[in-house]
Amino acid sequence: MEETGLLKQILLANGIPSFGDDILSRLVSFYHLVVEKNKVMNLTAITDFQDFAVKHFADSLSVLKILNLSGSCVDVGTGAGFPGIPLAICCPDVSFTLLDSLRKRVDFLSEAVSELGLKNVTLMHTRAEDAGNNARLRDSFDFAVSRAVSGLSTLVEYVLPFVKTSGTFIAYKGPSAATEIATSSNALKVFSARVDHFHSFELSPDPSDESLEKSVRTLLFITKDKPTPKGYPRSAAKMSKNPL
Repeated sequence: MEETGLLKQILLANGIPSFGDDILSRLVSFYHLVVEKNKVMNLTAITDFQDFAVKHFADSLSVLKILNLSGSCVDVGTGAGFPGIPLAICCPDVSFTLLDSLRKRVDFLSEAVSELGLKNVTLMHTRAEDAGNNARLRDSFDFAVSRAVSGLSTLVEYVLPFVKTSGTFIAYKGPSAATEIATSSNALKVFSARVDHFHSFELSPDPSDESLEKSVRTLLFITKDKPTPKGYPRSAAKMSKNPL
């Protein structure tokens, strides 16, 4: 099966809304850009197309099963562009800002955005704790997303400063999300935020085939009720020494 057909099949099998061939083709093109650049820099350990379609594309786009993004969205710690680039491809009416602290990754993403013709993506080479204190970015986004591997209490301090009052932070997590919520109560309190709900699901090339590997994923939907308190986010050193 051709790559666009396989991708469509995998997305539909995992409950992702259907997209037109132009969007599917852009996603496939991004896959090839990542794999090609991966030969000279470490972007991902996943290069097989089927695995990539499940673990990067279906995972990144899983939020679209739950809600329609609108307005503006920031992807904090975007890495190789996940979930920001797939979401930007599939949500052309949403304005995306992608942050990463590694210049080489941002340079690659700049090339990819140009190659894919994405007009709704802004890239920033910056640390999240610095950008979170930027008056232009602070308390300004309707949505924030992050697939970063940091614990939830740390992510809350990195990400929530970007979210406007009544905005939503969507944290991409694994099977231990409930435990992370329990250990993040203080961080959520500091930022006047709450976990509205979470959605757990399995990702697989074919969920109906029990013989195939499945991975448990969880999306946490966190609402911020008040502006970011003064003094946050702190420096990375202070976060590490005195986590919330």
